[in-house]
Amino acid sequence: MLKWLGLSKLEGEDDEGPAAAPPPCSASTSTPTSTSTTKKTASSSGEGRLNVLVCDGDATHDWPGIMASRKLSDGRGMRVVQASWMDIVVVAYSDSGALVSCAPMHDTDGVVKPAVATFMPDFVIIRNQVRGPTPGCDRRNSMFGLMSANVPSMNSCLSEYMNLERPLMNGALREIEKRLGHDKFPFIAQTYYSSGNDMVISPDLPCIVKVSHAHRGMGKIKAHTQEQFRDIATVLALHPDYCTAEHFIEAEYGIRVQKIGSHYRVMKKIYTGSGWKSQFGGADLQEVPLTPEYKLWVDECAKCFGGMDWLAVDALHGTDGQDYVIEMNGAAIGLLSSSWLEDTNYMLDLVMQRMNEIYVH
Repeated sequence: MLKWLGLSKLEGEDDEGPAAAPPPCSASTSTPTSTSTTKKTASSSGEGRLNVLVCDGDATHDWPGIMASRKLSDGRGMRVVQASWMDIVVVAYSDSGALVSCAPMHDTDGVVKPAVATFMPDFVIIRNQVRGPTPGCDRRNSMFGLMSANVPSMNSCLSEYMNLERPLMNGALREIEKRLGHDKFPFIAQTYYSSGNDMVISPDLPCIVKVSHAHRGMGKIKAHTQEQFRDIATVLALHPDYCTAEHFIEAEYGIRVQKIGSHYRVMKKIYTGSGWKSQFGGADLQEVPLTPEYKLWVDECAKCFGGMDWLAVDALHGTDGQDYVIEMNGAAIGLLSSSWLEDTNYMLDLVMQRMNEIYVH
């Protein structure tokens, strides 16, 4: 069996990876700042190079090293700066684009935190979620700056923004189900409540209540009875959060279908823990063959939100013999440790193709 390598959607662990506690969200002790003085000396392509910002908060991933031999088709190289969203600030100017200041984990030019690098990115590779479970982990404003300046990225900032909120993602999945039919795209039935005060009619019990946007098992509560469902509603009534609720599926195993360009992997998740949350109970993954059904799921999801270059679809295979699609994950998908480098290079093949289209051809 293959162990899951966790890549947080904020700091290095995917929402389907094992987790014993919420991820830390502390920002750098020296918060980067951007100034107009820096703007005058910054260059988006100094010495003919292009600047690539990699949003990945896992220091064990050395993106400058992985990309060291990569060049554009016209021979130009790249400066690769890797940083956590927590250490990135952005100012966008209408006449010159986005100016990023960050405390890098790795940098082609050797600048590492607590030192600050300031540059104008020509391309952004997104590998961590920009928003964590708490307000202190929310760096959407930095992504908005990149979007304001139309900085190209993979996946697109727009698709990442749409994937941040569960109801937006669910709406896209529901549209696929409606178009293809439930038999071909078995999206799980869900109920949306705009606030705790609206939680009057529950789904079939037992059910899972998922509060707001959080991933990795955070904000998820299991209700066995109507009394428990009402108790959850009274707690949510104290907060301005929406929630969704769905019938609890007794799963035989989980399914993850991963797509990176034209490369696919399917993982069968065998739960090893005692609890119902695999993020805390643990799970092993086995690679299994790609079926036409699984390929259809992920290919259709890849079309959402203007298109996603890499993504994963998560599903459950119930003890009733039925499959249930439960969600999709965008640019911050976790990768198997045994194929991390291979899959990362598939991502970089797509990145180089896109950069050549933009800056060479």
